[in-house]
Amino acid sequence: MKRRNKLWHNLGLKIMAVVFSILLWLVAVNINDPVERKIFRDVKVETTNTSVLTDENKLYQVLDDTDTVTVTVRASRSVLENLNSSDISATADFSELSFTNTVPIRLSVSRYVDKQIESISGSIDSMKLEVEDKKEKQLVIEIAQTGEPVEGYIVGKITTTDGNAMKITGPESVVDGVKKAVVEANVSDLTDSINITEKISLLDEDGKEVTDSRISRSVNTAKVSITILATKEIPVALSTTGEPAAGYVATGEINCAPAVVTVAGRSNTLADVREIVIPAEELDLTGATADVTKLIDVRGYLPDGVSLTSTNGEEFNGKVAVTVKIAPLVDITRAVDSSRVQILNVPEGYNVSLNPDSSVTIKMRGLQENLDQVSVDNLTCTVDISKWMDQTGVTELSEGSAEAEVNVSLPSGVTLTAPVKATLNIEKIPEDNPEE
Repeated sequence: MKRRNKLWHNLGLKIMAVVFSILLWLVAVNINDPVERKIFRDVKVETTNTSVLTDENKLYQVLDDTDTVTVTVRASRSVLENLNSSDISATADFSELSFTNTVPIRLSVSRYVDKQIESISGSIDSMKLEVEDKKEKQLVIEIAQTGEPVEGYIVGKITTTDGNAMKITGPESVVDGVKKAVVEANVSDLTDSINITEKISLLDEDGKEVTDSRISRSVNTAKVSITILATKEIPVALSTTGEPAAGYVATGEINCAPAVVTVAGRSNTLADVREIVIPAEELDLTGATADVTKLIDVRGYLPDGVSLTSTNGEEFNGKVAVTVKIAPLVDITRAVDSSRVQILNVPEGYNVSLNPDSSVTIKMRGLQENLDQVSVDNLTCTVDISKWMDQTGVTELSEGSAEAEVNVSLPSGVTLTAPVKATLNIEKIPEDNPEE
């Protein structure tokens, strides 16, 4: 009889022993070196291939702090114990820029091969950008005088001695917001002419300083020459009387050339002179349908002991050319979809709405330049039910329809020519279903 091979003897038990050994090894590994996670905060995202934008004369800004990411790494404890934030790499390759101006963030661990890291994930998966065209702008450097010289002295003139223009470069939206460049000249306690160097400030249309770091400048400072003389520059103060013809209005713009004149006199006399006041009777707008223009000799309105001298470095004959702008009022009508009308302060238990297929007619009047600023999409239209009830003496709503006035928020210089009305649909909510 043939003997069986010992290799196959008790084969089932041998297989079970091998499986048990493997399981025992896995348990030992997980007990001694378990898989855990480690969090690395504020990992800086490095950018590459930014020339994709800069070569096209564009600038970018990272939005919502998406240039930093919190990274979570899962690996065995022995790997995590030796892992530092410097081993974590986060990159954004601008060659992968999407049409929504986002760039994927790629994460990696430099010290270990991928199979030693179970997973790596970030709190965000893409860098958000604001991309704009690069723009250059030339600005005339204006001078803002501050302070006053010692009593008995006045400022003759203040000029920049190293050029009166500068160039700024930056994102288009930021550069467009800069309206002027101003250098401050402090003349406090001066009795002699001086030269100073001061910082140039960039201002927006409201006079607030623009400090955006993305703006680069051709110059940062300006050399200013301050001349102190026993003379004084004072403005011509103008006012008007009378009303233009029906359908016309004075825009409020009054141009005067020159608007400031230079006077001379004793220092104690000049100290009290602030302006040359032209009586309103000199500019009568009664019945005007076009700009009112007039030459006015200011010499008749100078205080005693004060005379005219050269203005802006030129001889001045005492006559200023004044133009008061007159413009016609324009009427326009706009229709606003009822869905844009907000219903406010509706009493509990009622639904109040407007017919969704209807529109609200708004009749407006103003200068054309003001009416051009009116956009139906930007108008705020509201109906305050509580206020309407107070005005109409209604103490409790009744189902059906009712007419109410719509409050419309209009730009400055634009007025309504007729009340704006809308028809309300009033429904009572059944008590058994108050959420309906």
